[in-house]
Amino acid sequence: MKPLLRWLLRLIGPALLLFFLWRSDLNALGAALVGVDLAPALLSLALMPVFVWVKAWRWRIIVCEQGYTPPSLHYLAALYAIGLYAGGITPGQSGDFIKAWYLRERGVPLGPGLLSILLDRLFDFVIWAVMAVLSLAAFIDVFPAETRGIVQLATIGFAAALLIATPGLMARAPREWALGLALPLLRGKLRAALERLRDQFAPLSLRFTPLLLLLLSTIGSATSTFVRIYLMYLALRLGDIPALEILAATGLIAILQALPISFAGVGVRDAVLIAMLQRHGHPAEIALSLSALFLLINIQHILIGFLVSLRYPPGETPPMTMAEMQQRTEN
Repeated sequence: MKPLLRWLLRLIGPALLLFFLWRSDLNALGAALVGVDLAPALLSLALMPVFVWVKAWRWRIIVCEQGYTPPSLHYLAALYAIGLYAGGITPGQSGDFIKAWYLRERGVPLGPGLLSILLDRLFDFVIWAVMAVLSLAAFIDVFPAETRGIVQLATIGFAAALLIATPGLMARAPREWALGLALPLLRGKLRAALERLRDQFAPLSLRFTPLLLLLLSTIGSATSTFVRIYLMYLALRLGDIPALEILAATGLIAILQALPISFAGVGVRDAVLIAMLQRHGHPAEIALSLSALFLLINIQHILIGFLVSLRYPPGETPPMTMAEMQQRTEN
């Protein structure tokens, strides 16, 4: 029953999309897509390397802070592209964790490798959490009046938990304090698992310079994402949408895409965009067209990531660069 339930959950997004398409004028949808301004759309796609390299740079900082010698930035960018491909075809982007197996081939144990990807995601979630709070101003009127207080409390609580937990995990003192409280309460496998996790976190310590670099790279990543998204709005001549609402919608979509209820955000992304654009007098067909352009970005990630995976198949580790060999010798 559990596997069936998981698959039913994953079909929520596609079912929503089919419902929206059934309610829409397909001729109007086709006309909106035919009328897309290609210049901003193509520029959005052309900015993918910036997005990938900023993400790879942040990941490299995390691996360094774990006490391991990371591969070259070029190789990490290739792995990030592969992660985008694997994440794009799996619910909740779970396939992204395949990068840890590639890292293991370059000397980073599997556990710390998985942890580095989790921490990398947490920094994205921090930005999404801030955007989720912004979404309260943009979308709170969508919810029934009697539920708005609960929605506000849950959203702000979610954001606060992430903003506290992410640096708390990186800082040794609060992390050890929290683990010291939790370990005596656990027994058996749970205690053993938490102790292993404690060992993997051990090298991490919240230092000012790496934290500053992590924050800068996260802001850079979010900025590159927003620019690419905003260009797709311009491609459909939606320059009348306030930037704050675009930010809020982007954050809400990112959070929903991370849930195992869809594939590549299909359906859930459409629901958010329809709700937002209808507030500004744009029909559902325009929102579905915009969602299709966003899907084009995901398809680009999947396609390029797939091609990169052919260049770097699992089990075939490329030779280390001179810089990598020198760094390993120094360490």
